[in-house]
Formats: sequence, structure tokens, C-alpha cells
Amino acid sequence: MSGSGSIEVHTPWGRAMRNMFPLLLLLSTAVSADVVVPADKVESSVNIRLEADTTSDVVAELQKGGSLPLVGRIDGWYEVQLEGDATGFISADWTRVVPDPVAEAVEEELVQDVVAEPEPAPEPAPEPEPVPAPEPEPASEPEPVPVAEPQPELAPEPEPVPEPEPEPEPEPEPEPEPAPAPVAAETGVDRDFVAKARRNGELGNSQIFDDGNRVGIGTIDPEQRLEVNGSIQIHDQNSNVAGLIITQSAGDSGYIMHNRASTLTIGAGSVDRITIDRDGNVGFAVSRPEHPLEMASGAHVTAGGVWTNRSSRDSKEQIAALSAADALAAVMQLEPVTFRYKAERDEDYIGFIAEDVPSLLATSDRESLSAMDVVAALTRVVQEQQRRIEELEARLDLREER
Repeated sequence: MSGSGSIEVHTPWGRAMRNMFPLLLLLSTAVSADVVVPADKVESSVNIRLEADTTSDVVAELQKGGSLPLVGRIDGWYEVQLEGDATGFISADWTRVVPDPVAEAVEEELVQDVVAEPEPAPEPAPEPEPVPAPEPEPASEPEPVPVAEPQPELAPEPEPVPEPEPEPEPEPEPEPEPAPAPVAAETGVDRDFVAKARRNGELGNSQIFDDGNRVGIGTIDPEQRLEVNGSIQIHDQNSNVAGLIITQSAGDSGYIMHNRASTLTIGAGSVDRITIDRDGNVGFAVSRPEHPLEMASGAHVTAGGVWTNRSSRDSKEQIAALSAADALAAVMQLEPVTFRYKAERDEDYIGFIAEDVPSLLATSDRESLSAMDVVAALTRVVQEQQRRIEELEARLDLREER
């Protein structure tokens, strides 16, 4: 007690009360930040996209058990902080927002430091002023200042941060966005993907997917030994020919080849079967077609669209004249009809039924007809009729002369 009559208490709690105010000021400015974590239904990771759109490029992945600082919210998406100043967008259907556990831990540590931190060493109390012996100060004099229970002087207990309300379960309509389970978190490469070195030197997924049995390029669900989602381009920069060759175990090959003469060749059984030249002429077993469509037999379609049969003597044998009687018998057995093809129901045709024509004009399969056969029979009938007409005219002329 000083000479002026004031009381100063030098106790550990008094000193704690003096040192507590800076910490309380620091505690009052501490705010728990929110972070984004994968939802409980996510098995491995969730894609982080460049924009808030499922068609946007994937720039990173948030692994299960990880978290990223929340920057903002945009219509079903969370904007999260990435490395540096970069941000990305992650679907709210597969994530949830929670308080940052690191910030909460710092806040709790501050509270504990204020309440429970022990005073390192009591400061020595100032020596009391000499008091005359007849007037000793009683030991119970400092009762006005409670020392044993300083709770009223402590900072109020910080209000607990309310738990965020759980996000509603997403509708089952959107397709899952989680990426395939990674082989190892430290590699950054998902299971069954071929690794690709990124610009920053880290490994990531390439477009090649290999499940050990099928390989997909641009697809993670190949149905064949090799499946490509998109186009394939084959160059002939170092060769005169570029193409695709399919070889059987027996050794025969099928192929599609393109040479520098701008000719495309399709082969089977190691033999050229179809050729398409730079003018668009197509040859079947003809390496240099001269008509829009040309067969190895010599039959072809002219530039005017007329089908022309090969009829050279060099390509025929057992040539014999058609008798007028046989031709007339065949023509008389023909039954012209009108009809429509089942594949072309809106067009009317006239012609014959292959199964009903006489054997002289029928083909071996009885399912098709040759227009040339019918023309030949009709030609012989007309010739015979003309011959008889001429004979009858000659007889009439003889009667008139008489």
C-alpha cells in the first residue's frame, strides 16, 4: 500500500490481466476462413476446371482428404484458390464448404495461451514503506481485491463458430465428375493412364488410356484392342506411300494406301482390289481406271452415266447363231409387268420377273436378268419378221405384174 492510500496487488493473476489485452485484441481479429473439401460420396478426387462449366478444361484435381481455400460461389460451383494467383472452379455437387481447420486451431491456441499460459516468474514486489511498530498493517487488509477467483476479469469465452449447414444432397441427374482412382498420390497420374510431363515438370494424365487389354486414345472406355476418339492422320513425308496395313497370322494383308500420285488403293488378300485416282475414277481390280466406274471385265459406266457391257469376241467362246424359232418362243413366253421395288416404294417400273422368264433368257441364280439377253432375242424376232414381210411383199409384186 503506498503512502497515498491506493492498493497495488502484485500477483500472477494481476500480471496475467495486464498481458491479456494484446492477446484479446489479436484474438478478436482472427477469422476462420472457409475451405472446400470433397463430398463424402467421392471415392478418389474431383476435377477442377478452368471455368464454371462441365465442358471447360480440367486444370487440376482435388484429392479426397485435401482442401482448397474458398474464393467465391457461382451457380452450383465454388471458385477455389490454386497455386500462385490462379483460381479454378469445382462442382458444388461433389464438394462441400467447411471452416478451415488450421484457422480454428490457431484460434483455439490463442484462447489457451490467454487463459492457461503460466507466468514465467513473479516480479519481486516493491519493498513496503517502513511502518511504525505500533501500527502494523493486518494481513487481511487486501480483501477488497479478490485474488483467488479472478474469473470475472478474464476475457469472455469466444463464441463458437457455428457449423455450416450441410449442403443438400445433389440430384442424381448430373453425371459424376470424379476422376479415376490414382495409382499413387505422389505421381499425379491416374490409374491406367500413360504419364505425360506437363510444362511445370510435373507428371499428369496423357490422352492414352491402357487397361492392360484395350488401349483408348481420347477415351477411357475402349471396346476394341485400339480405339481412337477422333481422326487419325498418316503422313508420307519420308516415303512415297502412306497408309494402314492389316496382316493376318497366315500372312495375307489388307490395306488402305495413298501414294504421291494422289491415288488411293484398297487391297485384300495382298492384291489391289479398288483404286480411286485423283480424277475420281473408280476401278475394281483396275489400277488405272479411265471411266467414272470401270470393272476388270471391261464393263464400265460412261461419263454420261450409261452402263456399257464388254462384248468383244476376244472375251467370248462357243459362239453360235440364235435361231429365230428359239428367239420367238422365248419372246412369246415373256410376261411384262409393272412393279415397285421394296426399297423404293414411291417409284413405278416396268419389266420382267427373273423367276418367270424362259430358260433362254434366265440367269443361273434365277434372281437377276441381263437386258442384253432380252435385246438379242427381240432383235432376232424382229429380223425374222422383217424377212417374212419382205417375202410377202415380193409375192404381192409378182401378182400385180401378172
